[in-house]
Amino acid sequence: MTKTEFVMKKLKQRILSGEFKSGQKLPSMRTLGNAYGVSTMVLRKVVEQLEEEGLIESSSRSGLFIPENLKQHELCGVINSIQIGTMENYFEALLQCASGHNCVPMLVLPTRTSIESMLEKDPCRVYISTSAEQFPYEELQRISAGKNIIFCNQYEWLEGEPESAVLADWDMITELTLKAFLEAGHKRILFISYNRKLPEFKRRQFCRAAERLGLKFESPEFQWCSLQDFENDLPRIKKIFRDDPAPTAAFARGDSLLYHLKERLDVFFPEHADMDFIGTYNSYWSNNAGQEFASWEWDWDVFWEKVFKHKGKGVEYYLPTLVKWNPKKRQIK
Repeated sequence: MTKTEFVMKKLKQRILSGEFKSGQKLPSMRTLGNAYGVSTMVLRKVVEQLEEEGLIESSSRSGLFIPENLKQHELCGVINSIQIGTMENYFEALLQCASGHNCVPMLVLPTRTSIESMLEKDPCRVYISTSAEQFPYEELQRISAGKNIIFCNQYEWLEGEPESAVLADWDMITELTLKAFLEAGHKRILFISYNRKLPEFKRRQFCRAAERLGLKFESPEFQWCSLQDFENDLPRIKKIFRDDPAPTAAFARGDSLLYHLKERLDVFFPEHADMDFIGTYNSYWSNNAGQEFASWEWDWDVFWEKVFKHKGKGVEYYLPTLVKWNPKKRQIK
């Protein structure tokens, strides 16, 4: 990359990102040249090209200006693991909020190749909404070094708090879910996992929430299993559902897990198929006619607005709303 191309790229990015506002007077060519370590001749070539693109106006008397009413925008990367069509209004709200903040989002999957390709475009910010299982934190740190990183929705790595994030309040979601079950009279609660081995970050989260409510995680009162255990470890499942009393309530980090749990209970343990469920995203899985169950409802417009307004350091939290909760009352003995 030549000096002219380098300065062109950097100055253009600063203009389009809104760092230099419409109608603002820019520093002199000499000042800009000193800032980038190039000659005035190089700056003149850059300015001429930016004038042709309509990004700068120059006057021999007044100097350099950003044109009035210039439509400014910035490229941002979004590393996202949520599949299109699985969450109503998730992507629509993301795109609408991004547009409202003059941001052009580049969505990529959490793979090294796609992330590196996105980072080559030099986005102003990178939003990360993916799980720890899908991309190692150490590799993410390495390839995103020096970038403005903002975590969204979840932060599943164990390396402390992120510097900048807008996260769902998963600790509170877990605690309120358990509390709703307890208040409905449930004495045995089950968490259904995607994983055959529960991630350590999730284990810590459940232990914290359980302790605050006087429960102990991985006790008969609050235990967990994988949906895969119905096929791969049926003795474990039999032990859970043959205990007296057996679990009467279950929750998961995805509505589809509970929907499929109901299918398996109908086959293996029909006497327990009337369990109370609380899902996570109020998706079509929890709204299937005749099989509806309670779930947390997310206002994605509110969530993404918080994300795109979050510019600095620190962590903000979002709490969804529990809907359709009409529990089968259990008699507390």
